[in-house]
Amino acid sequence: MKLSTIVSGSLSLILVLSVTVLTVQELRAMEQDRAQLNAQIEAEIADMQYQEQLQCMALNIYHEARSDSALGQEAVGMVTMNRVYSDKYPDTICDVVYQAHVNSKGNPIRNKCQFSWYCDGKNDTPRDTVKFLEAKTHAEWVMSNYGTERDITGGALMYHASYVNPYWSKAYTKTSRIESHIFYK
Repeated sequence: MKLSTIVSGSLSLILVLSVTVLTVQELRAMEQDRAQLNAQIEAEIADMQYQEQLQCMALNIYHEARSDSALGQEAVGMVTMNRVYSDKYPDTICDVVYQAHVNSKGNPIRNKCQFSWYCDGKNDTPRDTVKFLEAKTHAEWVMSNYGTERDITGGALMYHASYVNPYWSKAYTKTSRIESHIFYK
């Protein structure tokens, strides 16, 4: 074999190895960039999911207890969270809030929902912006403090306005009365 062939082959091997090393470094850098991008995307998705659940909780508090004080609004939020953590109800705030009997087209049947405002036939868009922002503040508090603060409803899964007497109320144990609502478990 000629010396020039050996040198040429060795140079080619050195060139390939140096390219390979650079490629591995580039791949590692690209991997790190992808990992950072994935982490950022996951954080954005988590924030979007949180915002969606917050919106559902705020709407529920707004429609169920906007005329109540902070205590009354937080009590409605606690019941919503108690349901999320109960085996008897769906696993997310939105699924709990929008739980309903539906017709063949998938639309909620009037007066057949867990929370009456959802299927009462009225527009669900909050009209009072100040009250909705207040409800949203209480929703944030409930969502961030659930499980660490005392449940003022005593673990209630159900409630009704104090001026009605639903058929189901005798089947449950009354836990408390907070402003305009009576709570049961």
